[in-house]
Amino acid sequence: MTPVGGLAENADWLVAAAASDLYEIIRDDKLKILRISQVAVQTREEVDQYLAVLGEIVRDTRLRFGRVRVLADLRNAPLRTQEAAERMRMGNLALYRTGDRVALIVESSLLKMQLRRTLVEYQNIFLSPNAAETWLTALD
Repeated sequence: MTPVGGLAENADWLVAAAASDLYEIIRDDKLKILRISQVAVQTREEVDQYLAVLGEIVRDTRLRFGRVRVLADLRNAPLRTQEAAERMRMGNLALYRTGDRVALIVESSLLKMQLRRTLVEYQNIFLSPNAAETWLTALD
Protein backbone atom coordinates (compact mmCIF):
# COMPACT_ATOMS: atom_id res chain seq x y z
CA MET A 1 0.00 0.00 0.00
CA THR A 2 1.20 3.51 -0.80
CA PRO A 3 0.54 6.33 1.65
CA VAL A 4 -1.27 9.56 0.76
CA GLY A 5 0.91 11.59 -1.53
CA GLY A 6 2.22 8.42 -3.09
CA LEU A 7 3.08 6.80 -6.34
CA ALA A 8 3.05 9.16 -9.26
CA GLU A 9 1.85 12.59 -10.19
CA ASN A 10 1.68 15.15 -12.94
CA ALA A 11 0.41 18.72 -13.00
CA ASP A 12 -3.26 17.71 -12.71
CA TRP A 13 -3.38 14.46 -10.73
CA LEU A 14 -1.73 12.45 -8.00
CA VAL A 15 -2.00 8.76 -7.14
CA ALA A 16 -3.08 9.15 -3.53
CA ALA A 17 -3.16 5.44 -2.65
CA ALA A 18 -3.06 2.02 -4.23
CA ALA A 19 -3.11 -1.56 -3.04
CA SER A 20 -2.10 -4.20 -5.54
CA ASP A 21 -5.17 -5.55 -7.36
CA LEU A 22 -7.55 -4.11 -4.70
CA TYR A 23 -7.95 -0.41 -5.47
CA GLU A 24 -6.37 2.77 -6.81
CA ILE A 25 -7.32 6.28 -5.68
CA ILE A 26 -6.24 9.27 -7.76
CA ARG A 27 -6.77 12.90 -6.74
CA ASP A 28 -7.61 14.90 -9.88
CA ASP A 29 -6.71 18.50 -8.95
CA LYS A 30 -7.91 19.95 -12.25
CA LEU A 31 -11.51 18.73 -11.75
CA LYS A 32 -11.23 18.58 -7.93
CA ILE A 33 -12.44 14.98 -7.76
CA LEU A 34 -11.19 11.65 -6.46
CA ARG A 35 -11.06 8.90 -9.08
CA ILE A 36 -11.33 5.45 -7.57
CA SER A 37 -10.79 2.35 -9.70
CA GLN A 38 -9.98 -1.34 -9.41
CA VAL A 39 -12.14 -1.65 -6.29
CA ALA A 40 -11.88 -5.39 -5.66
CA VAL A 41 -12.16 -5.38 -1.86
CA GLN A 42 -14.33 -8.29 -0.75
CA THR A 43 -13.34 -9.50 2.70
CA ARG A 44 -14.12 -7.71 5.95
CA GLU A 45 -10.43 -6.96 6.47
CA GLU A 46 -9.97 -5.59 2.94
CA VAL A 47 -13.03 -3.34 3.29
CA ASP A 48 -11.86 -2.03 6.66
CA GLN A 49 -8.35 -1.35 5.36
CA TYR A 50 -9.70 0.37 2.23
CA LEU A 51 -12.06 2.56 4.27
CA ALA A 52 -9.25 3.59 6.63
CA VAL A 53 -7.04 4.67 3.71
CA LEU A 54 -9.96 6.36 1.93
CA GLY A 55 -10.91 8.18 5.14
CA GLU A 56 -7.51 9.90 5.28
CA ILE A 57 -7.75 10.89 1.62
CA VAL A 58 -11.33 12.19 2.03
CA ARG A 59 -10.27 14.33 5.01
CA ASP A 60 -7.34 15.76 3.01
CA THR A 61 -9.60 16.39 0.01
CA ARG A 62 -12.18 18.17 2.16
CA LEU A 63 -9.46 20.45 3.58
CA ARG A 64 -8.06 21.08 0.10
CA PHE A 65 -11.33 21.65 -1.83
CA GLY A 66 -13.99 22.24 0.83
CA ARG A 67 -16.14 19.35 -0.34
CA VAL A 68 -15.66 15.86 -1.76
CA ARG A 69 -16.50 14.60 -5.24
CA VAL A 70 -15.80 10.93 -6.03
CA LEU A 71 -15.90 9.11 -9.36
CA ALA A 72 -15.80 5.39 -8.49
CA ASP A 73 -15.38 3.10 -11.49
CA LEU A 74 -16.87 -0.23 -10.43
CA ARG A 75 -17.24 -1.70 -13.92
CA ASN A 76 -14.74 -4.47 -13.18
CA ALA A 77 -15.54 -4.85 -9.49
CA PRO A 78 -16.52 -8.30 -8.27
CA LEU A 79 -19.80 -8.82 -6.44
CA ARG A 80 -19.41 -8.38 -2.70
CA THR A 81 -20.74 -10.52 0.07
CA GLN A 82 -23.69 -9.05 1.94
CA GLU A 83 -21.41 -8.37 4.94
CA ALA A 84 -18.81 -6.56 2.81
CA ALA A 85 -21.50 -4.51 1.03
CA GLU A 86 -23.02 -3.46 4.36
CA ARG A 87 -19.61 -2.53 5.83
CA MET A 88 -18.90 -0.46 2.72
CA ARG A 89 -22.28 1.29 3.05
CA MET A 90 -21.69 2.08 6.73
CA GLY A 91 -18.18 3.30 5.96
CA ASN A 92 -19.46 5.59 3.21
CA LEU A 93 -22.10 7.00 5.55
CA ALA A 94 -19.33 7.89 8.00
CA LEU A 95 -17.02 9.40 5.35
CA TYR A 96 -19.30 11.63 3.32
CA ARG A 97 -21.45 14.61 4.25
CA THR A 98 -24.37 16.52 2.82
CA GLY A 99 -23.05 18.41 -0.21
CA ASP A 100 -20.57 15.68 -1.20
CA ARG A 101 -21.23 13.64 -4.34
CA VAL A 102 -20.27 10.08 -5.20
CA ALA A 103 -20.82 8.83 -8.76
CA LEU A 104 -20.68 5.05 -9.19
CA ILE A 105 -19.99 3.70 -12.68
CA VAL A 106 -21.19 0.13 -13.26
CA GLU A 107 -21.72 -2.30 -16.13
CA SER A 108 -23.33 -5.21 -14.37
CA SER A 109 -27.08 -5.10 -13.79
CA LEU A 110 -26.59 -7.36 -10.79
CA LEU A 111 -24.04 -5.00 -9.23
CA LYS A 112 -26.32 -2.05 -10.04
CA MET A 113 -29.18 -3.76 -8.19
CA GLN A 114 -26.90 -4.54 -5.25
CA LEU A 115 -25.67 -0.96 -5.07
CA ARG A 116 -29.15 0.55 -5.47
CA ARG A 117 -30.17 -1.11 -2.18
CA THR A 118 -27.33 0.67 -0.38
CA LEU A 119 -27.51 4.13 -2.01
CA VAL A 120 -27.61 7.23 0.14
CA GLU A 121 -28.61 10.78 -0.81
CA TYR A 122 -25.24 11.90 -2.19
CA GLN A 123 -24.72 8.87 -4.45
CA ASN A 124 -25.86 8.16 -7.98
CA ILE A 125 -25.27 5.23 -10.35
CA PHE A 126 -24.20 5.68 -13.98
CA LEU A 127 -23.41 3.46 -16.95
CA SER A 128 -21.43 6.22 -18.68
CA PRO A 129 -18.22 7.71 -17.23
CA ASN A 130 -18.95 10.98 -19.05
CA ALA A 131 -22.42 11.26 -17.51
CA ALA A 132 -20.97 10.52 -14.07
CA GLU A 133 -18.28 13.19 -14.43
CA THR A 134 -20.83 15.73 -15.67
CA TRP A 135 -23.07 15.06 -12.65
CA LEU A 136 -20.10 15.45 -10.28
CA THR A 137 -18.97 18.78 -11.69
CA ALA A 138 -22.36 20.27 -12.69
CA LEU A 139 -22.62 22.60 -9.71
CA ASP A 140 -19.02 23.86 -9.81
